[in-house]
Amino acid sequence: MNEILQKIKKLRIDNEEEVIYGVYNNADKGVFVRLNDFFVDHTKITIKDKSYFFHMLAMMVGSGIPVVRAVKSLARHTENPRFRRVLATIAYNCDHGLALADAMTRFEDVFEESEIGIVRAGEASGQLNGMLIKLAAQLENRHDLSMKLWGAAVYPIAVLGVLLIVTIGMLVFVLPNLLSLLQEGGVADSQLPFATLMLITVQKAVVGYWWLILLVVFGIYGAFVMYKGTYYGQVNWDYAKLRIPLVGALLRKVYVLRFVGMLGLLIDAGLPVLKALSVSGEAQSNHIYKMKIAESGEQVKKGLKISGSLEDSEFLFPSEVVQMLRVGEESANLGAVSEKISIQYQKEVDNTLKKVTSVFEPLMILFVGLFVALLAMAIMAPIFNLSTIVGN
Repeated sequence: MNEILQKIKKLRIDNEEEVIYGVYNNADKGVFVRLNDFFVDHTKITIKDKSYFFHMLAMMVGSGIPVVRAVKSLARHTENPRFRRVLATIAYNCDHGLALADAMTRFEDVFEESEIGIVRAGEASGQLNGMLIKLAAQLENRHDLSMKLWGAAVYPIAVLGVLLIVTIGMLVFVLPNLLSLLQEGGVADSQLPFATLMLITVQKAVVGYWWLILLVVFGIYGAFVMYKGTYYGQVNWDYAKLRIPLVGALLRKVYVLRFVGMLGLLIDAGLPVLKALSVSGEAQSNHIYKMKIAESGEQVKKGLKISGSLEDSEFLFPSEVVQMLRVGEESANLGAVSEKISIQYQKEVDNTLKKVTSVFEPLMILFVGLFVALLAMAIMAPIFNLSTIVGN
């Protein structure tokens, strides 16, 4: 037993060399090391990774552990290999005189401007622990909301995927055997139902021109990606998403939730209203909301209140949101009011998500039923005709 314990003590979960960006150099390393570095440096850092980091950092800093020591410890125990390197680099830079927010600015592809701004405000006000807790909570809420949205999308995507696989299987394997059977039975094409003739046409197209179909599909997808890659295309696509029935209303609530939640958090962190408005706008993933919030910032510079600058866009910001923001501005309590709006909208998003899911489920069942009925009619009807012909 003692020998086993001695072996366990010698084990290490991770023997990877500590990597500090800007100091580490893999030019003299082997090809496998450089290849591993390439994959590690392109590993995605998720919202969940950041939420856990900020939460644990808040706990450690609140316990009296210095920031540098806390970041070093979290870097060693982070599972994401790229995030481990990012945190090790941040700890190294902090150990050499940089503030935590300044060290984070080097990784703008990892940390958003809003996150850096909240950390900077917490350091300046001496309330880093409290700001980190709020930031971790908001990131966790964002992660939970993303999981709910993906969870709602999985059902229709899975159903459509199964239908596509079943259809291809029927066209490639079942229908050719059926056609051979019908030809041997002497059934003419004129005797086949319309649904069967359509299925035969589709089958010939899929089997004979599958390469052309794939080429067209990938061509359309490539053209869409290129179009969406342009600023004009991205703006139009973001606008189109907001106009989709049911889904558009849900997305608008999600964007409002993110805006008011971030605005309230930044104002509570001590950022000026204009800066908080600017950072909240840049944190939006939808260009339409970015444009409107940027326009709002310009109007606020001219003396207009945030609520007044948003009231002309009820499609993006409902009137009740504008009214509550106005109450917050008039009572000089905008941060707290924004937080209350975000809590209320979190509930509305959850309720809307349930409604959308409850609508999609019967629609998908109806769609699947119609699809199966048409497929059965196209395949079974000629078999019945064949049995009739044989019987005569």
